[in-house]
Amino acid sequence: MATSGSDAGAGVSGMAGPPAPARAWVLLPVVWCLWLLLSLVPTLLVAPHLLSPRPWLTRETAPSAVLAAMAFFLAAVWPFWPALAGRLGVPRVGAVARWLGASALEFVVLFSLAAPFVLVAWSVSGGRLAVAPAVVSVAGLGIFGLGLRTAAAGMVPGAARWLMLAAMLVCAGPLVLGYAAAETMGVSVPWLLEVSPVFELVRVGLDAWPEALWPRIARLWLWPGVGVVLAVVGVVEACRSRRDRELL
Repeated sequence: MATSGSDAGAGVSGMAGPPAPARAWVLLPVVWCLWLLLSLVPTLLVAPHLLSPRPWLTRETAPSAVLAAMAFFLAAVWPFWPALAGRLGVPRVGAVARWLGASALEFVVLFSLAAPFVLVAWSVSGGRLAVAPAVVSVAGLGIFGLGLRTAAAGMVPGAARWLMLAAMLVCAGPLVLGYAAAETMGVSVPWLLEVSPVFELVRVGLDAWPEALWPRIARLWLWPGVGVVLAVVGVVEACRSRRDRELL
């Protein structure tokens, strides 16, 4: 894991820089597993001791908690992890494919590590999980995360933090606005909730694919498409920045 992360950092950097500390890449699977474990703690440790558990503290909500944790991490944390392993540079055109391959391998490792947590959530909930749609949706979030990672690498220094803030707002913003509208005005805005990749993965995992057009587009094509666009923007911006530097 550490080797692939270092190679990824080296592939992205267009200028010679200090070697990326391996511990940042070793910590990624550790942080990922702790994050997923924390999402299960309320269901496994707290809910059994409550006489009247809240709706979000029942065993049936275990898959929702794990899927929500996965979605937030893959959309708002994992794409920006290379920043912890050293300075991100501008990708060389010839190294982009190798760097994306290393990032994709990293995603596969994280997906494999998540399998036991998903299995526990599925077990304690009595099998309440649509496995195949959830796997497809997680793969779509992986494409979105790769696009964010490529865009962050191609941006000017400091711009990645704003991209990370935007990813966090996309994940949590629609949920907060939807909850506020329901509580203050009694208005339900399901189309707004569909914009959040967190809500999208949870609903797919629990209810499978919907019949209506917009929810189906939002849960199947929206975020993978955004990821592809971001990846193209990142590569184009990287090439433009490198060309400008060479002309100076």
